Amino acid sequence: MMRQRFAITALAALLMAGTASQAQTFSAGAKLGMGFPGFIDERIASQRITLNLSVTGSLNVSKTFQIMSDVGYQRKGDKFTYQVWDEVHRKYIADSTYNVKTNLDYINIPLYLKLNFGHSSRFYLQAGGYYGYLVHANFTGKRSGEMVKKAPIRDGLYLSDYGVIAGGGLESPIRKGLGVILDVKYQYGLKDLNKDPLITGHSGAIKNKGLALGVGFYIDIE
Repeated sequence: MMRQRFAITALAALLMAGTASQAQTFSAGAKLGMGFPGFIDERIASQRITLNLSVTGSLNVSKTFQIMSDVGYQRKGDKFTYQVWDEVHRKYIADSTYNVKTNLDYINIPLYLKLNFGHSSRFYLQAGGYYGYLVHANFTGKRSGEMVKKAPIRDGLYLSDYGVIAGGGLESPIRKGLGVILDVKYQYGLKDLNKDPLITGHSGAIKNKGLALGVGFYIDIE
């Protein structure tokens, strides 16, 4: 009985010591950036440039490894100019050009592992996954043969999105406990979001992809 109590006490002491050491290695901050999203397998490349905003936190497992997460707003979707192709005469049809634009607004929550290189100013690599919840969506373009503008399409989409992310960046201290972050990440969606093509205006699969650039700051919390 005494041995069990000693073992439990020793284990509790180790856990509290580990928790105390980890508590000194937590960082929090915020990032603002630009996104260049599109859809996977889209025949025409997207021309979108969007705004991203997030708060970020990280837990230092060691000097080399960190577990990081961001929570924030991210606009995805696509934008391009479409012109109808005449298969019979093998040419584009005159006066058939129109704009197509899809706005998908998400609360995005990525979780990834960060690998650091360096001491003061550090380069890093990061990889992991993300979950996104769709809060708003609209479509401009041709749907069921008719032109529509900013038509709501959230009901035609699955609300949950998930995928993988990979990237890297630079982290540099300004003074003790405060620093700046510059990073780039690529996101690749794994889920087809197209629940009802008649509502969304897209006949094929809708899977998000995109490049995101971010700049921000972090504060070490002891």
